[in-house]
Amino acid sequence: DAWGPLPVGDGAADLVLSVFAPRNGAELGRILAPDGVLVVVTPTPDHLRELVRVLGMVTVDPDKPARLEAQLEPYLEAVSAAPVEFAITLDHADLRAVVGMGPSAHHVGRAALADRISSLPATVSVTVGVTVQTFGRRQASSSSRLPHGSSA
Repeated sequence: DAWGPLPVGDGAADLVLSVFAPRNGAELGRILAPDGVLVVVTPTPDHLRELVRVLGMVTVDPDKPARLEAQLEPYLEAVSAAPVEFAITLDHADLRAVVGMGPSAHHVGRAALADRISSLPATVSVTVGVTVQTFGRRQASSSSRLPHGSSA
């Protein structure tokens, strides 16, 4: 449970990785070592863009990076942010898995999803679009904080 206490000692984690997962800022700040780094990977609005409309998937909020920073800001400070984008080819089984592991699984019925996927070619090239952000423990001075979209 990402919202409850994590079974990690105070300041014990040198590196914490959060990929498409909920983030409990207070707990992440508690477990991160003084020089530790939190790496957060979140989808961009372009993530799976070729599938969103045709499969009825949930869209990504374009303000997600700003919301993430605001959520973590009381405990951690942004260090860098970098966009990553590449194409992958998925078959029908892959498409079912991609939809099934995200929030769209709760918004598209299985039968409707199966019908929509069956109407697609055997393989589909789709965009993976993410932002990789790093955060560190909040320092006394925020002068090292980079503006959103910058990288170290």
